[in-house]
Amino acid sequence: MGADAVGIDYPDAPSSSIRISTIWTYRPIVNYTGDMPALLGAPKPQRADARRNYDALLDAGREVFSRDAGEVSFEDVARVAGVGKGTLYRHFPTRDHLAAAIMQDGFDRLTEQADELQDAADPWEAMERWLRDYDRTPMRYPGVSVRLGDALADDSSAVGTACQPMKLSFAELLARAQQAGAARAELAATEVLTLISALPPKPRDADRSSPFLDIVLRGLRA
Repeated sequence: MGADAVGIDYPDAPSSSIRISTIWTYRPIVNYTGDMPALLGAPKPQRADARRNYDALLDAGREVFSRDAGEVSFEDVARVAGVGKGTLYRHFPTRDHLAAAIMQDGFDRLTEQADELQDAADPWEAMERWLRDYDRTPMRYPGVSVRLGDALADDSSAVGTACQPMKLSFAELLARAQQAGAARAELAATEVLTLISALPPKPRDADRSSPFLDIVLRGLRA
């Protein structure tokens, strides 16, 4: 690798200034022809132990949220996962972040289902079918149900951000039912979902649909 000597004169500089006569550089400094921003911004892969801790915390969160319908204890989640509270907070800064991670698969499934029902022949039946599945989704995790209702109108929350695509997809189902004259025109998607999230839970092993949901559906009819 060779070196270059470069002399630099500054004709406008005052006489008291220092003339830099020689700067030594070695070439090439960088021999890279790819996309530098992409190289610098590439995320680091998660370490194996960090991934194990994340998965353990998620499993523990599912266990605790399925058991406790009230305020979930973060200490319980860390204890069940077998990690310290510092590890828990690094992965999930708040209970809402943990709840969002637990519910993400359910949100994704409901979003996909809503998209598939957009072309259903009967807009009301499509919306009713989706709402019944939506009502059943948090049933496994009573501790999540409480947070879901509060977060639906708060897009800045972790749960609200996670369920945003689901809300948008349901809004399209509701709009189709309203355009068909089957659903009341003054209803908003967030209002409907918040109302259903606030319904009393039915037993997990119940075969029939929620009687409270049946009442709400009758109220949604045009």
